[in-house]
Amino acid sequence: MSRKNFAKNGHRVLPKRSVHAQEGASLIEVLVAVVLLSFGIVGLAGLQFNGTKFNHSAYLRSQATSLAYDLVDRARANLNACPVGGACAYATPLATAFNGNAAQACGRPIAAANANAMAAIDVNQWKSCLENLLPGARGRVVLLGSAAGYVDQCGITHAAAGRQVLVVEVNWTDGRVAGGANRDCVVIRTEVRPLS
Repeated sequence: MSRKNFAKNGHRVLPKRSVHAQEGASLIEVLVAVVLLSFGIVGLAGLQFNGTKFNHSAYLRSQATSLAYDLVDRARANLNACPVGGACAYATPLATAFNGNAAQACGRPIAAANANAMAAIDVNQWKSCLENLLPGARGRVVLLGSAAGYVDQCGITHAAAGRQVLVVEVNWTDGRVAGGANRDCVVIRTEVRPLS
């Protein structure tokens, strides 16, 4: 080793490096790190957005399912409105909306003089709940006959039934549904009088 690499006191001295050799390298590394971090943040924002979108769609679907089962329970509690072999007073077309009667609004206590009047009030209150809890909601109730099948608004074909079977349909507007369709639906099929 040459003598010039040692200081006067005998300790080794490292050669001086040029200050200009590292100039800008740190800045490029910082820029690359910031770009990578920004891509990660944008990706996380996208995940958060999709999570919120799907969570809201699931919430609407659970509301629709709950409302469909609500009407089924009302019909089962009022069996006289759906006599065996007769028309069911709970059957309602899709186009019928809540009639605006404040006494029958969603969540209000109701009472009626007879089974058919109770069924009419139940259906009206159910339509009110649909309109209040789901965006652009509509509902239909069909009593399946024994003669022919039925295709519901979700495209499901229901075979003719030998027993009294109610099909309760709920559809609503969901702008978050993928594929360009903006309506979603729930269909519940159940027997009015379960096997005893």
